[in-house]
Amino acid sequence: MALQDTFAFLNTDEFGVTCQIGAGAEFVGILDSPMEVIAGGMALSREYLLTAKTSDVSALTRGSSITVASEAYTVRENRPVDDGIFSELLLSKD
Repeated sequence: MALQDTFAFLNTDEFGVTCQIGAGAEFVGILDSPMEVIAGGMALSREYLLTAKTSDVSALTRGSSITVASEAYTVRENRPVDDGIFSELLLSKD
C-alpha cells in the first residue's frame, strides 16, 4: 500500500480534525473519546486519544499543550502505533 493511501483517512472531510501545537503549523489528527465503565459499573471514565502522523507529533512529551478542534488538551502520553508511521496521544482535557 502506498504511503499516500495510508494517510488518506487523515482528512477533515472524513474523520480528521485540525490540530495545532502552540503557534506552530496546523496538522490533521483523529480524535477518539471512548467511554469505559469502571468501579463495578458505578462510574464512567472517558479518555481522549488522538491519532496523528508521528512526524507531526514527535516533539510532544508529557505535559505538552495541544489544541484539537479548537479545544485545549494536555499530553499525558505519546506512543507509536505499530510500525511508527502513526502515533497515539493520550490526552487530558484542560
